[in-house]
Parts: sequence; C-alpha cells; structure tokens
Amino acid sequence: MSIDPNIPIRKRAVHFDLVRFIATFAVVQLHIATPWLWRESDTESGFWIVCLLFDTIGRAGVPIFLMISGALLLSHDEPYGKFFKKRFTRVFIPLFFWTLVYEVHMVFQHFFHQEGTAYTSIWPYLRDTSAWWSVIKNPMAGAVYDHLWFLYMIIGMYLVTPLLRKLVPVLNRTDQWYLLALWVFADILLPLAYNYWDFSLGFNIPIVTPYLGFYMMGYYLMHYQFSAKQIRNTWIIFIASYIVNVIITWYDSTVHGQMQVFWLSHHRPGVFIMAASAFILLEHYAMQAFHNFSEKKYKLLAYMGGTTFGIYLLHPLIIEAFEGIFMGAFGIYGPAMHTVPFITIPIAAILVTAITMGIVTLMQRIPVLKKFV
Repeated sequence: MSIDPNIPIRKRAVHFDLVRFIATFAVVQLHIATPWLWRESDTESGFWIVCLLFDTIGRAGVPIFLMISGALLLSHDEPYGKFFKKRFTRVFIPLFFWTLVYEVHMVFQHFFHQEGTAYTSIWPYLRDTSAWWSVIKNPMAGAVYDHLWFLYMIIGMYLVTPLLRKLVPVLNRTDQWYLLALWVFADILLPLAYNYWDFSLGFNIPIVTPYLGFYMMGYYLMHYQFSAKQIRNTWIIFIASYIVNVIITWYDSTVHGQMQVFWLSHHRPGVFIMAASAFILLEHYAMQAFHNFSEKKYKLLAYMGGTTFGIYLLHPLIIEAFEGIFMGAFGIYGPAMHTVPFITIPIAAILVTAITMGIVTLMQRIPVLKKFV
C-alpha cells in the first residue's frame, strides 16, 4: 500500500456522495432491525439471528460517516471564520430545529400514547413554566433523541478540525500510524480490557478522543492507492470481521438471555475493522464506478448525497409512522417480520428511505425549511 499523490481530491470527492448514501441506508435498516432484537426474547430463534445480521452490518454506518468527513475536511485548508460559519450553520440550525421536533414528539407520545388522555389534558403541561425550562435545558445536556447524538459528536470534531488540518498533512507515515495506534490503544483496547478485568490505568492520553481515529483514518485511507490483491484481502477482512461480530454478539446475548450490544459498539475491535474495511471497499468501487460519469449522472449522485443529512435526521419518525400504520392499522408488518424478516427488513428500509428522501426533497425546495435538512 503506497501513497498516491496524483489522485485529484476534487475528483475523488464526488463519489463520496454514493458512499454516504449507502452508509445512510445502512443506518436506516439498522434502526429498523434493532428494536426487534430487544422485542424478541428468544436469542436462538431464526428470526432473532436474521435481525442480528442486519443490525450488525448497519453498525458500520456512523464510522463511515466520520471517515468521509475526515477525508473531505482534512484535505484542504480555509480560514477559521469561513470554516466555522459554514459548518456550524450547517449543524446548529438543524440541531435546534430537530431537537424541538423530537421534544414535541415525545411530549405527545407521553400524553396520547402512554396515558391515552384527551387533547385538552395537555394544556396544563403547556402552562407549566418548569416544563418549558426542561425543554430548553435538555438539549444543553445532550441529545434528546437517540440518533441526535451524532450532531453533538460532530460539533466536537469540527472544533478541532482547523488544528487537525495544520497537523495531519505534515505527519509522515510513522507519525500517522503512531497516532492511530494511540487511538486504538486508548479507545478500543483499554475499554475492552476494563470490561473483562477489574483494573484501571491512572493516566489518560489527552490528544486521543473517542472518534478521532475514524476521522483521521478517512483522510489517510483516501490518500492510499490499494492494489487488486489488497482489495481482495480487504474483502476477506470485511467478511471475517462481520461474521465474528455476529457470532460473538449472538453468544454474549445467549449467555445473558437478552440482547447485548457491547461487541457492536463503534469502539470494539470487530466493528472498527469492519467499518474500516467497508470504507476501503466502498470508496474503491465507487471511485471505479463513477470515474467516467456524465455531468447528468454526477448531478444525480450529488442530489442523492445532498439528501443524506436530512434522511438521517428524519428517518426515526418515518420508521415509527411506518410501524404504526402496518402494525396498528393493517396488522401486516409485525407478523411479516416474524415470518420473513430477511425480506421484510430490507423492503421496509427501502420504503422508509424512499419516503424520507421524498420529504427531504420537498423541504429542500421550501426556503424556510431547507436550512433544517
């Protein structure tokens, strides 16, 4: 594996729209499959294992997002003011908007789904100033809805990006591997050791943050040219890590009698290896597929990539609505999941992605709403 300094960054950046869209789809199907792993108590049933197969592959989605960001943002420099204005506007406005949306959603869920009260009963809550203060301060403490954690994490990465842009390009190969090795030691190996042995180290490594490795690895991997043999070996590594992740999670869950997600964390060795190899393969084949694309096809690709952020932000609501319609109104989705989940999960993921993509496209055409997606 050798550095290829002749790869044009602008040309390579276009194909990342496809990689980003595939990673987004992986996250959608992850969020469709995961709830069923918790609902199903029999961890040895075929249904549970099939859901685990989809859940596991989806765990690579977020690390791939980070590697794409690192590959693109660390590849060029720009003034601090310009960078922060562009990036934080892109994140803070959607974060504020979707935090409000999901907080309202949770309030209505509490009053109408759990308590089953009449619409008029919500008014005392709306007049309660302490409730409003809770709505305001909750986002300061962290994500109010599970998937919004990603925005908080990426804001932290943006804060250090201008400095990383100065540092990363001047590091030689040994420096690069040393920094990545520090990250693997501090954020992958140590947490694993802490989980199985009763000990802790009395020091930390300040420069290493939990997601720094994925961010920087995207930059490094994009600047390497892989041989055909290395790509074949990457396929072997990806498949092997995927199978190991499935088996070890199944075993751990079976021992405990319920779903265990320890081995499916982004910072476990198996997921780290699976995500890195998936990024290499997707980046390689996407680059090959779109190297000679026409302008029209490039625009289509850019459109797909441009909807991914909105799809990520909106898709949990569509999944809930989708399950509500099919499970509640027609009684189809639940039984179908238990009979043919290998078919139902990807079909549901395709439908949810398509519906969400359509809504995001409409929002992008409305001046007031396009800033939120």
